[in-house]
Amino acid sequence: MGEISSSPREQQPGEPDGTPEVPPSAAASGDATTPDPSIPTVGAPGTPAPDDVEAPTADDAEAPVPDDIDVPALDDGEDPAAGPAAPVDADPAATTAEQQGAAQQGAASQGVEQQGAVQQGAEQQGAVQEGAAMDPAEPDAAEAEPGHPETTASTAPEQTVGPLVSERSAPEQVTEQPTAEDAEARRAAAEQAAADLAAVKQWAAERAAAERAAAEDAERAAAAQAALDQADVERARVEQAAADLAAVREWAAQQAAAARAAEEQAAAERAAVEEAEAARAAAERAAVEQAEAERAAAERAEADRVAAERAAEEEAAGQRAAAAAAMAAERAAFEQEAAMRAAAERAAAERAAADRAVADRAAAAERAVAADRAAAESRAASEQRAAAEQRAAADRAAGARDQRGERGQTDRVAGRPGVPAHASGSVAADPGPAGATPASGRRRAGAGSGGARLAKVLAAAVLALVLVAAGVVFALDLVGGDGSAVAEDAEQVPDAVLPELTDPDPVLAPLSAEAPVPDPAALAAVLTPLLADPVFGTDLSAQVVDVATGQVLFDRDATDPSTPASTAKLLTALAAVTTLKPTDTLSTTVVAGSAPGEVVLVGGGDPTLSTTAPSVDYPGAATVADLAAQVQQALGGQPVTSVVVDNSLFSGPLTAQGWGAEDAPSTYAAPVTATAVDGARLTPGSTPRSGSPGTDAGAALAAALGAPEAPVSLGTAPAGARTLGTVESAPVARLVEQALTASDNLLAESLARHVALARGLPATFDGAAQAIGAALAEAGLDTAGLALSDASGLSRDDRVPARLLVDVLRAAADGSIPDADLLLSGLPVAGYDGTLTDRVSAGPGSPGSVRAKTGTLLGVNDLAGTVQTADGRLLAFAVLADGATGSITATETALDVVAAALAACGCR
Repeated sequence: MGEISSSPREQQPGEPDGTPEVPPSAAASGDATTPDPSIPTVGAPGTPAPDDVEAPTADDAEAPVPDDIDVPALDDGEDPAAGPAAPVDADPAATTAEQQGAAQQGAASQGVEQQGAVQQGAEQQGAVQEGAAMDPAEPDAAEAEPGHPETTASTAPEQTVGPLVSERSAPEQVTEQPTAEDAEARRAAAEQAAADLAAVKQWAAERAAAERAAAEDAERAAAAQAALDQADVERARVEQAAADLAAVREWAAQQAAAARAAEEQAAAERAAVEEAEAARAAAERAAVEQAEAERAAAERAEADRVAAERAAEEEAAGQRAAAAAAMAAERAAFEQEAAMRAAAERAAAERAAADRAVADRAAAAERAVAADRAAAESRAASEQRAAAEQRAAADRAAGARDQRGERGQTDRVAGRPGVPAHASGSVAADPGPAGATPASGRRRAGAGSGGARLAKVLAAAVLALVLVAAGVVFALDLVGGDGSAVAEDAEQVPDAVLPELTDPDPVLAPLSAEAPVPDPAALAAVLTPLLADPVFGTDLSAQVVDVATGQVLFDRDATDPSTPASTAKLLTALAAVTTLKPTDTLSTTVVAGSAPGEVVLVGGGDPTLSTTAPSVDYPGAATVADLAAQVQQALGGQPVTSVVVDNSLFSGPLTAQGWGAEDAPSTYAAPVTATAVDGARLTPGSTPRSGSPGTDAGAALAAALGAPEAPVSLGTAPAGARTLGTVESAPVARLVEQALTASDNLLAESLARHVALARGLPATFDGAAQAIGAALAEAGLDTAGLALSDASGLSRDDRVPARLLVDVLRAAADGSIPDADLLLSGLPVAGYDGTLTDRVSAGPGSPGSVRAKTGTLLGVNDLAGTVQTADGRLLAFAVLADGATGSITATETALDVVAAALAACGCR
């Protein structure tokens, strides 16, 4: 079946035309709705509905449409009454038949609609009658007899009949008693409703008759249509087919054009998409290429940067190596010069000793000669006295003889009258020219002079013999008393005269309590231009303090921590003399090993143990020879088969943080171990250090024990082992002096570890650094800014403010900290000893007025000490240049100029 349309139907032939009017009573009462204009107005109430009109059922309304009938969809604006378009290839006869069926179906549908309208009208009439018949005294009128048409109509669900009849609801229950007027009105309304229902039923009957007539007309029209000439049908079919074909072709063309347009559009869209995709891909490729290029450029830049950094590092390393080599060369030259100077000094000392010995021997010889001369003169005087006595005796004897002769002559003359006896004596005694016997007088004179000459000759002979004997003794003394010849290189000094020795003049003027304090402004005017020397760089700090009053005379960033280099040894020295006793010594012991013939060298942290006797490098040091002699005596002749070295007193790493790889071993440092000999030097008196100080010490002991081939190993001593020998170092006070004067790194590190052990800390670099800080703080010094990684100052990580160094020096100079004055005796004296032997600047007060500790690393040059001014005022100072740009020699010279300026400054 075709689709049933609900649109208004055209008026068929035979149908009554005109629109029935609504009765005035229904319109006035308001109980009737405005009727559909197509429904005629019923004039008289109570007209029965036709019996042959049946109301449509729900099954008729819900009857399915057969599947063999196509219901084409209607385009917008298409008239539904025109019916569906015929298929393109449909048969005209079939099309006509289908049209006739559709017309019949439409008529049937309209009949069904009319029957539904009639049924609804009947239901409404029943509802009206039910309301009119309801008795006011019986409100429960809804309880009608089941199955009654009126009850059923009133209780049935409300249905919509389009514009034919309006909806009417069941009467509401009246809760109050209705009046007579209300009942009359309801009866009038009921009568009007019955009249309307009768009119509707009449109209429905007439409408049904009209529809039957229309159906008959449609059948006749269909028959007439079927009777049309076949040729016309065929022609119409052909025309229709042609039109349909044209339409189809047009449609096909349109479809093709649309398809082509769609394809073109799709192609264009695909092209656009592909183009966009290609552009996106190109953009992505460009972005990737750009990213790759940027990454490659970044990698090249990074590679260039790394290469530049590596080159810079290599260049810096080369410069450092060159500087280190230069510094090493300078140090080597300095050490060689120092060694040569020391050798020259030793030679000069030996020559001086020899000269003093010769002078002493000459003085002794002179004293012997003088004594012999005195003895000879005494003997000569005695001999002269004896000769004089002999001469006197001879003269007396001769006189007696003469007297006897004169007496005989007198007696002979006495026989003459008138001559007294004594007269002849008087005459004999008178040497006057009128002597009676001149001949005898000459003999006496000759005899007297001859005796005197004999005595003088004898005395001269004796004196000659004495002088010859003294000369022989003196000659034998000069050649050593063995009679050998004088040495070939002996310098002959004829008529040598020894100078007269007097007391030496003092090197330094004595300190005076009345010496004026330098004026800070005047001192700054002197130091500021000197400290502006470009060789110092920009990272320079300095401070100058008056020792007696503590007044700060000059300050330049003195609280800023700087790299102290070896000036850090001042802190280590103060910690050592305040923690340890100055008289303490460091012990080195040998104990018996765990096997027969095995000995254990137990290191006591004394690196000054010497392989020579006496020590070449550390005066007063213990010797391996002494230790070996004790061991041999304790072993009682038992041979030594092996030597074990026990370094367990010290722990931790052998080198400190901040040390360079080239620092240990080197000419100035070695790995820090508890056992070492000769300051870990490879040979005594040289500068190169060993990389294995412990085993070197063990080998030296084995050689001293007469077992140079005995194996040496590292280990620990057995618990409770028997002690075979012990030696002691020089006192701590002397070790501190040596560490400062020679700037001995290994000795300073060893002392610091003993400070750590004394304070209950581990004997490591960290423990030693912590112990030094604790000792300084305990002494009352401000340690702000102090950071140490070692005790020698070799680490580049060390930081010490110049102020702290000056505080330590002032405490050592003014005696405010007990035993701190021991530091002053260890400070090198400018132009005299230690690391300042050849560093002195010309000027008043130089040399000898500056005593200071040096500090030198690559790019670091420091100087800290005391200086006595030209007026006799003692100052403590420190200058730290840890960013030096000049060479070591240039920077050291600039520092020496500053120190000399302080020494020469009255600055008033």
